[in-house]
Amino acid sequence: MENVKEHLPKDCVLPLLRGRIADLSAVEAALSKRLSRAPAGVLNVSPHRGGFQYFRATAKTGRKGEYIPEEKMSLAAAIAQRDYDAKILTEIQRLRWVLEKCVEKYDVSIAENLYAQLHPARRSLVTPLVYPDEDFVERWSAVMYAGRDFDAEGPVLMTARGERVRSKSEIIIADALFRRGIPYRYEYPHELLLAGACDAGAHELGAARGVETSHAARDNAGGARAGRRDVGGVHAGRRGAGGRGDLRARGCKRVVVYPDFTCLNVRTHQEFVWEHFGMIDVPEYCQNMASKMEMYLQNGFCMGKNFVMTTETHDRPLNSMMVEKMLEQLV
Repeated sequence: MENVKEHLPKDCVLPLLRGRIADLSAVEAALSKRLSRAPAGVLNVSPHRGGFQYFRATAKTGRKGEYIPEEKMSLAAAIAQRDYDAKILTEIQRLRWVLEKCVEKYDVSIAENLYAQLHPARRSLVTPLVYPDEDFVERWSAVMYAGRDFDAEGPVLMTARGERVRSKSEIIIADALFRRGIPYRYEYPHELLLAGACDAGAHELGAARGVETSHAARDNAGGARAGRRDVGGVHAGRRGAGGRGDLRARGCKRVVVYPDFTCLNVRTHQEFVWEHFGMIDVPEYCQNMASKMEMYLQNGFCMGKNFVMTTETHDRPLNSMMVEKMLEQLV
C-alpha cells in the first residue's frame, strides 16, 4: 500500500469552537447588562446646515421628539449605542446557537476511533489518516537518530529522563518538558537550506554550535535523513510552505542543524523547535545566533508557531519560571 505523504491534520476545531462560544457568551452577558441600563426613547436624526440635529422621542414628546442640545450629546450617543447593542446581541445569540449545535453533533474522534477499533491484524496493514495520540507519540518517540558527539573531557550533565546534555540550562528545559509529558528529542538533526544571501556567513554559521554544512551535513544526517521526520509514512510537524521551494530552485547549500530540542505538541501532532542561546552577551556568539535565526526563518520556522527560543547572559541566567510560563502558552 502506498504511504500517505501528508496526513489529515489533527483536528483542533472543537477547542476553538468551545472557546468561541465562551467568548460570545461573555459578550452576550456584557451587552445584556449594558442594555438594562440604557436610556429609553427613539433617536431621530435630521439634517441641519451641513450637519445633523438629534431628537429624543418618547411617549411624552410625540413623534419628532425633544431636541438634544450639544451639551447633552452623550444622551444621543447612549441611545445610538443601545440600538447597535440590541442588533448585535441578536446576531451574537444566533451565532452562539449555531456553534452550540455544531459542537453537539461534531465528533472529532471518528477518524481516530475507526483506526483504533480495527483488528490488530488489519491495523498493522493500514496507514491511517489520523493516528490516535498514544500511537502517534509512540511512533514519533521511536524514531532513531544520531545526535552530536560529546567532548570526552566535558562535564557530565544528566536530565531527569537520564540523558546527557551540555548545560545546566538545558537540564531546566528538558526536565520541564519531561514533567509536562511533552515528548522531545535532544539535538535531533534537521536538514535545512542556506540561502545565497547567507553564503558570506556560511563559514561562521558552520562554526556555530550545532550546525554542519555541505558534505558534512549529508555524511552525518544518518539513517534518519535528518529533517524529513516521517512517522509511519505520515509527515509530522509540517512547516510552512514559504521559502524552501524557492531556496531549492536557487541551488542553495544544504546544512544540518541540531536544535537543542525538537518537541511534539501532542494536542496538535505538530513539532516545534526549541533553541537556547546561552551567551548572548558575547558579540561573536550573537552574530552566529543572528545567522542561525535567519536560516530558520528562510526554512519556514516562525517564532511562536513552530519555533521558540530562550536566552541568557552571564549575569542573567535562565529563569525556570519563565520556561514554565512558555510551556503553558505553547501546549
